[in-house]
Amino acid sequence: MDARHAPPAAVSVLDVPASGVLQQLWILIKAMSTSPRRAALLFLPMGSVVVIATNAVFQIRLNNWQGALYDALQNHDLGAFGHQLLVFLSLIGVLLLLVVAQAWLTEVGKVRLRGWLTRDLLEEWLKPKRAYLLAFAGETGVNPDQRIHEDARHLTELSVDLGNGLLQASLMLLSFIGVLWILSQQVVFDFGHGAFTIPGYMVWCAIAYASIGSWLAWRVGRPLIRLNAERYAREADFRASLIKVAERSEAIVLYQGEGDERVHLDQTFHKVQSLARQLANGIVSLTWVTSGHGWLAMAAPFLIAAPGYFGGQLSLGSLMVAVGAFNQVQYALRWFVDNFSKIADWRATLLRIMALRDELQQIERLHGEQHRIDFYEAPAGSLILESVEAYLPGSSIECAAPEESWIELKAGEHVLIEGDSAASKTTFFMSLAGLWPWGDGRIGLPPRADMLFLPERPYFPRGPLRTALAYPADASDYTDEHYADALRTVGLDHLAEDLELAHDWDRRLSLEEQQILGFGRIFLHTPRWVFLNDSLGAVPEKKRAALLADFVAKLGECTIVSTGGDIGHHFFRRTIHLRHARRSQLKAAAAI
Repeated sequence: MDARHAPPAAVSVLDVPASGVLQQLWILIKAMSTSPRRAALLFLPMGSVVVIATNAVFQIRLNNWQGALYDALQNHDLGAFGHQLLVFLSLIGVLLLLVVAQAWLTEVGKVRLRGWLTRDLLEEWLKPKRAYLLAFAGETGVNPDQRIHEDARHLTELSVDLGNGLLQASLMLLSFIGVLWILSQQVVFDFGHGAFTIPGYMVWCAIAYASIGSWLAWRVGRPLIRLNAERYAREADFRASLIKVAERSEAIVLYQGEGDERVHLDQTFHKVQSLARQLANGIVSLTWVTSGHGWLAMAAPFLIAAPGYFGGQLSLGSLMVAVGAFNQVQYALRWFVDNFSKIADWRATLLRIMALRDELQQIERLHGEQHRIDFYEAPAGSLILESVEAYLPGSSIECAAPEESWIELKAGEHVLIEGDSAASKTTFFMSLAGLWPWGDGRIGLPPRADMLFLPERPYFPRGPLRTALAYPADASDYTDEHYADALRTVGLDHLAEDLELAHDWDRRLSLEEQQILGFGRIFLHTPRWVFLNDSLGAVPEKKRAALLADFVAKLGECTIVSTGGDIGHHFFRRTIHLRHARRSQLKAAAAI
């Protein structure tokens, strides 16, 4: 069923205020805490904390080493200079090990976090009926493959990189702010009326400098969050359009529709390009702030510490220690400035992931203002329809409903459902499958394990033929004799030798062969109830007759319900007529 004609679409996630970064992160953390892989996921961030904290300790020692080195140079002390070179080699040896360890923890963390998030989204997406219902959830339900594949990868990589960066910046700030505070006592101001110092002078200067840069970055870069979110949505649309052309290339060429497809793809790609240009302009504007702030930071600590050095309180070595500490504190404080573009990208990706996850968890309440058909398990061997009205796609007024208010189908019956339009029959077919809940009345269904539904184009998973034929059961549930018998029954004996061959059977087989192979599942699964939706429309009439004769001979007690007349009216002993009308007309007719 076409999602474009679904009940009123859900509001775009881009139009809904975000519930808050912390709240969304907390939801993911709680979900992660229930994962069987939570121990492995927890080990990596804890290891990163230890490595980054150790790195901060040795960064302080490296900064102090610079002071000793410059003092040795200022004093022309060759012995001290050589000693400091040996100290330097030991320091960088330890720091190198720490950097390599952090790189390993970072990359492995990305892999494991993505594995958890992707499996979590797949678990939510492939719960019963959700993948189908998601198509009616508005923009959130468009291209879920993009969000599960690309957005999940991007979010986890950004999360690990930004998380480690923030942790490192925080530890560096705590480590060096004390050094900078102490050195601030040696910056003495003398304006001729007495000398004085400002407690924590260089600390406050670093905070002020970083705060100005952060505020400017936020003001200039804030639109990037929205632009990134829209870019991912448009990229997904373009990718889906390309896939559709690739999949339907034969029909497009036969219609000589290459020109039309080129125009459509150009229009779709133009939207991608338009957003990319806006995003590029935003990044350029942000670069003015981040790069300018970074270049000025090279001179700022010298300017700020100059009164202490030229006043004689700071030696050259102490000045370089102060400059190094200022740069570390200022670097930590301006982490937000340097990473705002990534933060905006991360925030947009988190919004798309959480929108999908939230929608999937609430999918059963989708369009809650609409009436719903009440489904229940019918007594053994029957299917009951009680005053059923199935709303047609895109409307809560137009309905497809049987002319009879009470219908009971028994085991072994052959039932044809007729209607004024294919849409009404398909909608009713999906209601019988429990996938189209919008409507009124009650439907009593047999146990789901007793039913087999065959759509017009059957689905075959990529893989060996035995797996495709047994789907959704496990291929090992049946023997080679079962497969051979099913293929022989439907006249596909030549495929019996291909049971182990792995192919994309949707592409390898013609529609006629696909429908016949799909019908072959009936003889393999031997269900008690079979529902067809124009499932043999591509099969020649003579072949359909042979398939149905075999069906009666082997599965005489099985009930078959079909929405298509392609099988032939003579096969059916009972017909259900669907009326296509407004709800008010149906209610009025029922009252009369």
